[in-house]
Amino acid sequence: MTPGRLARTLHKWLALTVGLQAILWVVSGFYMVVVDLDFIHGDTLVRNLTTPLPQAQPPLSFDELRARIPGIERVRIKGLPGFDRPLYEVGTARGIVLVDAVSGDVLSPLPEARIAALARQYYAGSGSLTKIERLVGDPPPEIQTRVLPLWRADFGDWLATSLYIHPDSGDLVTRRHRLWRWFDAVWMLHIMDYDERMDVNNAPLRIVSLAGLVFAASGGWLLFFSFRRRRARPAG
Repeated sequence: MTPGRLARTLHKWLALTVGLQAILWVVSGFYMVVVDLDFIHGDTLVRNLTTPLPQAQPPLSFDELRARIPGIERVRIKGLPGFDRPLYEVGTARGIVLVDAVSGDVLSPLPEARIAALARQYYAGSGSLTKIERLVGDPPPEIQTRVLPLWRADFGDWLATSLYIHPDSGDLVTRRHRLWRWFDAVWMLHIMDYDERMDVNNAPLRIVSLAGLVFAASGGWLLFFSFRRRRARPAG
C-alpha cells in the first residue's frame, strides 16, 4: 500500500470514528461558552444566603451550651431567614445540632414545615413550591458527592428549580435547575466521563484525542500528497 493510500484509508476510518465525538465537542463547548456560568450556578435563583443576626436578648453562653451538649467540636452563631432569634450551629462527632441561642432549645432536625418555609425564603424565582422530599438514600446524580440526608424542594418554574437544604443546619446546600442539568449532560459528553462526570483525564478521552491527532496528521499528509501530485502532473 502506498503512503498516499494508507493516509487516505486512515483518514476515512478515523473520520467515521472520531467525527461524531468531534461534533459533540463542538456542540457541548458552544453551549458551555454561550450560557452564562453564574446563571448555570443558579446565583439569580436564590437569596437570603447571608442572614443578619436578629436583635434579641443576650444569647446563651458557651459554657451553658457546653453543659447542654457534650462532645462539641465547633460552634458558630448565625441567623436563618424566618427565625427571629440568633442560632448556634454546633458541630459534634455525630453531626450538626441547631440550638436556639436564647432559650437553649435544640431545634434540629428541622421539621418539614420549617424546611418548606426556608425553601420559600431562599428561592428568588416566581414559581410555587410543588414538592418537598427528604432524601436518605440513592441520591440523584445531580448532587453527586453531597452527604445525605438532605431535603429537596422543587419549584414549578420553567427551569424546574430544585433547592437542597440541610435537615439540621437549615443551610442551602446547593441548587439545581434545567439549564444546569443540560450543562451537566454536555459536560459529560465533552469530557467523555459517563459515570461520575468529573474525570477529565479518563481513558476514552485520551484514546479519542490521540485518534483525532492521527486524523489531523493523515489529513495534512493527504493535502501534501495532493499538491505533490499536481506538481508532478505533466503539462497537457
